[in-house]
Amino acid sequence: MTETGPGGDLAAYIEERVAAAVERALREPQVYGDERKLHVHPTAVVNDALFNLSSGEITVEEYAFFGHRVSVLTGTHDITVFDRARQITVPRSGRDVVIGRGAWVSTNALVLGPCRIGEHAVVAAGSVVLADVEPFTVVGGTPARVLSTITERPSGSP
Repeated sequence: MTETGPGGDLAAYIEERVAAAVERALREPQVYGDERKLHVHPTAVVNDALFNLSSGEITVEEYAFFGHRVSVLTGTHDITVFDRARQITVPRSGRDVVIGRGAWVSTNALVLGPCRIGEHAVVAAGSVVLADVEPFTVVGGTPARVLSTITERPSGSP
């Protein structure tokens, strides 16, 4: 007796399950750490981001959105210790990241906590964010630096 999936054909069943797993891996975020420390507003779009919650909380506010393969990392290691101690010595808190309302973090950007990306800021593709980004600011590079300021503002904004 051969095993089959719901449709009766084992090969088709396996192929369907593999395709669904690949689709999830390409489209859904990967979360490392305590998922209770991740706060993504329902209007935010994070695609296939990597969230590392080892050393803090991550908040993604309303209408923020990411390109593909964005990494938001709170975790770090103690460079003053060695061998196994370096692998396991990780602060448990204090490296929070906040992605503000309407911010756009472009493809392959790396955001290292602690930092805040202000509302409607833009992080260029491939950038490495090591510090706060002011609202309505465009940053890019490694490390990210200010490239320009967005002068058009939504009504009610300063």
